[in-house]
Amino acid sequence: MLPLSRTFVAVALLAAAGCSLQPFRTQPPASTRPATQGGSGPVMSEPPTVSSTMPAEPVIQGPAPSIPVPRERPKVAPATLSPASKALVTQAQAQRKKGDLPGAAGSLDRALRIEPNNPLLWIEMGRLRMDQRNYAQAESMGRKALSMAVGDSHTQSSAWQLIADSLQARGRNPEAQEALEKAQELGPQ
Repeated sequence: MLPLSRTFVAVALLAAAGCSLQPFRTQPPASTRPATQGGSGPVMSEPPTVSSTMPAEPVIQGPAPSIPVPRERPKVAPATLSPASKALVTQAQAQRKKGDLPGAAGSLDRALRIEPNNPLLWIEMGRLRMDQRNYAQAESMGRKALSMAVGDSHTQSSAWQLIADSLQARGRNPEAQEALEKAQELGPQ
């Protein structure tokens, strides 16, 4: 019974505290209320009128708001490979040198499953596609790497180089020249 009596006391104290609070007023105090004829119902008063001295529009003082200037994109540290991906890329490069292009593709696919958002792996896969003479896919992989390497000028330069090589291989020399210029602009300085 002891816990029940404590609960009852706590509820009784909370109820008593709630009763001692003043209710929310919906009417003005009695001294400002107009007299009513009999009855004690709610008193309706007219809404306050807007003074002619108040301005119709709010006036903002101070300096004029300035247009924000776009900031430069922050520089990002060059992309790196995890140890597992690095081992798979090394294995893929050795397979490419031996002419085992399907084996190299398998190794790079495994590395991409480990780090799907690493632009270096997409560039490496694009180079493999160049060796396989799949130039359109090489360009696509270069553009994917480019989109992932925002702020990383060195990786972007490598991606533009891959794009330039794939465009040149397809005889799209003016576009290849533009891509090459972008690669050189972003390259190591």
